[in-house]
Amino acid sequence: MLSLRIAHERALCDANFVEPDPRPAMASLAEEYPGSLRELDTLPLDVIAARIDALRSVERHPSRAEPWMVAQIAFHRFARGALATKRWLAGRKSITPALRAAFTRATATLPQGAEARLFAGDLETIATPPRGRLMDVVHARVAQTLDITAAEARALVFGPPHARADRTTERHRARTQ
Repeated sequence: MLSLRIAHERALCDANFVEPDPRPAMASLAEEYPGSLRELDTLPLDVIAARIDALRSVERHPSRAEPWMVAQIAFHRFARGALATKRWLAGRKSITPALRAAFTRATATLPQGAEARLFAGDLETIATPPRGRLMDVVHARVAQTLDITAAEARALVFGPPHARADRTTERHRARTQ
């Protein structure tokens, strides 16, 4: 993730640098870690680098895990499950007992089936998420799991709102120069 951002930042600042096509790496990253492209786009480089350093430290000393790490694990797990469930529903909005039973059976062979199974009781919510935003469902699930608010869960995953706003301003400034 960091290397993609560094290459992109360099391409914005150095007219002689040709940024490699990031699409294959981005697709792979998004498949394994849904939401990571938003992280990539919104978190400042120094925060991404600091998070990488902190993760390396926790590999050696697991007791030093920080709340954002736990939130990240939960977020990606729930996001994979919600997205797999949404794909399986394929636009169906009416959830019947037969459809629910078919979903339960399908999770045995579904990619990310174990994670999709986490939403077996919430098929209606996945089919028609509040405000039409599936990630709101994911943030609510993270919040419930960690006993925090959805806003706190979102901030742990994507950084505080002011950091996201600062990154958006940086991108806009770089594009208009």
